[in-house]
Amino acid sequence: MAFAEVALPVPLLQTFSYGIPESLARAGTGHRVRVRFGARSLIGCILQIQDEPPELPPGATMKPLASLVDHEAVLSAGQLDLARFIADYYLAAPGLVCRAMLPPETPREERVLYQRAKTESTTPPSSSAIRVLEALHHPMTARALAHALGKKTVASSLSRLVESGLVERKHGGGGGARMMKVARITGEGSRALREEKLRPAAARVLTLLSTATDPVPIRTIRNELDLGTAGPFGMLQRKRYIEIQKEEIRRSPWERLAPEGTEPAVPLTPAQRGALAEIEAAIAARVFQPFVLRGVTGSGKTEVYLRAAERALAEGRSVLMLVPEIALTPRLGALLHSRFGGKVAIVHSALGAGERRDEWWRIRQGEAKVVVGARAAVLAPVERLGLVVVDEEHESSYKQEESPRYSARDVAVVRARNDGAVVVLGSATPSLESYQHAVEGRYRLLTLPDRIASRPLARVTLLDMREVIREEGPEVVIARPLREAMAARLLDGEQAMVLLNRRGYAGRILCRKCGLSLQCSECSVAMTLHRNGTLAVCHYCGLGRATPEGCETCGGEFLRQVGYGTERVEEILKGLFPESRIARMDRDTMRRKGSHEALLSRFASREIDILVGTQMLAKGHDFPAVTLVGVLAADSGLSTPDFRAAERTFQLLTQVAGRAGRGEREGEVLIQAFAPEHYSLQFARAQDFEGFFESERKFRRALHYPPVVSLLNLIVEGESMGEATALARRAALFLRKGVPADVKVLGPAFAVRSKIAGRHRSQILLKLPRREHARARASIRAMLKDEALQRATVVDVDPLNLA
Repeated sequence: MAFAEVALPVPLLQTFSYGIPESLARAGTGHRVRVRFGARSLIGCILQIQDEPPELPPGATMKPLASLVDHEAVLSAGQLDLARFIADYYLAAPGLVCRAMLPPETPREERVLYQRAKTESTTPPSSSAIRVLEALHHPMTARALAHALGKKTVASSLSRLVESGLVERKHGGGGGARMMKVARITGEGSRALREEKLRPAAARVLTLLSTATDPVPIRTIRNELDLGTAGPFGMLQRKRYIEIQKEEIRRSPWERLAPEGTEPAVPLTPAQRGALAEIEAAIAARVFQPFVLRGVTGSGKTEVYLRAAERALAEGRSVLMLVPEIALTPRLGALLHSRFGGKVAIVHSALGAGERRDEWWRIRQGEAKVVVGARAAVLAPVERLGLVVVDEEHESSYKQEESPRYSARDVAVVRARNDGAVVVLGSATPSLESYQHAVEGRYRLLTLPDRIASRPLARVTLLDMREVIREEGPEVVIARPLREAMAARLLDGEQAMVLLNRRGYAGRILCRKCGLSLQCSECSVAMTLHRNGTLAVCHYCGLGRATPEGCETCGGEFLRQVGYGTERVEEILKGLFPESRIARMDRDTMRRKGSHEALLSRFASREIDILVGTQMLAKGHDFPAVTLVGVLAADSGLSTPDFRAAERTFQLLTQVAGRAGRGEREGEVLIQAFAPEHYSLQFARAQDFEGFFESERKFRRALHYPPVVSLLNLIVEGESMGEATALARRAALFLRKGVPADVKVLGPAFAVRSKIAGRHRSQILLKLPRREHARARASIRAMLKDEALQRATVVDVDPLNLA
């Protein structure tokens, strides 16, 4: 008997062994299988087949595989190698990694169509197989064929016909319309949210719906609130707090994304030609070569990507392109589709389940040679990679914040290395880690120093809000110079963007008597106000409640709304410019499928004059009519307890400044800040990346932060802070004994946000030289053999967020 090592979708850092019965002898690596796991039936993936039985714990027995889910392996050898790397490097559960690589689960038999083959077979079929063959007038599923013949199953006959070459299998699209359930809050639901004491899950659902501008897909609510397959939807519907209805959705993303006709290639600048020549030479050599392509905003990095993709396809290789936000996939996807037609597949989490399945199988079967998408696309089943592009590689959104906590940028480099491909990390403001690799010679540096057509970079002005407040008063949100500049641009028929990296109506509500702010009952954070200040929402757990009329701590009657968010800025702008068309782009308005594409399309077609939004606005958009960008509270991120605060501020401001002046008219950027003298803002004003890099690298070297060292962050959770602290002390003691001497174990200490969703949190931080990374991970893996610690500990390797 052979034995299978199976990765199961459970949060454990191990695989599980099962026997392979004779009836499933065709099971191999990469197959999905159904197994018994305790009292449950789970679908896992075979990572390895071995002849020798594994060692079992005393008293344990070997269970057999229950069944095969698919007729053929769904994960290739290359994907399995990548899954092992991610599980090992990021200390992730192998089964969760494998599940992330697969499309939404649907029994594969329902997705396979059988059709007569065009070739003849020399092996005569049996009488039962002949009857199946005669019934197969057109492509049919196994279930439909069995129904036509009046049989329970025709699986064995179909298998023999496929083996004999008389029948072919192919993956079938769903066909026909698909329906999606969406929900909206009712007036009674709004009243209940204000007046009733609801269960936390119900309150979170109503809160989310109350802040959305349109009905929200049930799937989106489950994902955002981490409800799994459960949820209070039935109860809320029975009480008439929500209304649920079905909407028809389209299956193919290209039905709404693909443009008509072909967009021609544009002439290249000398700098573009030089960069492209180096990339093409590396593609032709078929060797792994990482590049950092640093090009100022508007310098034509995308055209370099497209020309490099053409070369990779001409070499018979595939292309993978990553973008940091779902909102950027329509534009790049449309450009790729205009160049390469049906060879392009699009992958991201906002697609419907059917769309994701169909696109996944198009890639797996080799129909799509060019794949574009957000973070999850790095796990797509692309074979024979020749080129991997990570656009805006500095963006933190490439790091997944739930298990498996991988960095798509770094995994993309590993994929390119494994396939002997070229990887291009493009950005106007590269991450310090990537640029350090380029400076040290590990990556090759390519530069695009000028904008296309010699257009100048936008003029950037810093507005000192301390002076603005002295002149206009403490309640000012948009300073007079920015108001006047917007009025002038609108009068000339131009467009403007206003960025504020804070959604909601007001930042928090403060008691003027005791000075305390309204806190979430489940998290150690202040609640943000939404819906014109009538609803308080926690942006960490999603809990919402009506804004109180008095202080719940001291009974004080005078509460003050402090700060402002995009919702309030939109309201102010509509008051200032009542004749203008103003829209908002943030998480609250972009929950519906296709909402990103629809809003950006309206802005591109000049149906919107002013677009207000969060950092979504800063990334990669190209609108020639935008000549003015205003940034509010530009230095607010500098107060966060994170060593990357200055880098993120510099990157955000430089990127958003690049949205202005990409057409014929020169752009202007006005940045409001209370600390305009800060070096990150000064370098952003000058759009001086090298100056910022040198200054920030000195700071990182002095305090031993990346890229000088590596970090591993451990969050230990408990029902109480005492429990979390005790477990964290046990973990820290174990690690100090096990890690090398030059690895610093800091903590435990209270996490910056010491309570999230009712769970108390303690934090341990490891600082280590890169050469000790494997040994440190081995020590953590050994520590997590303690079941109590494994259940309580979240491990984040190479964290981007220490809060």
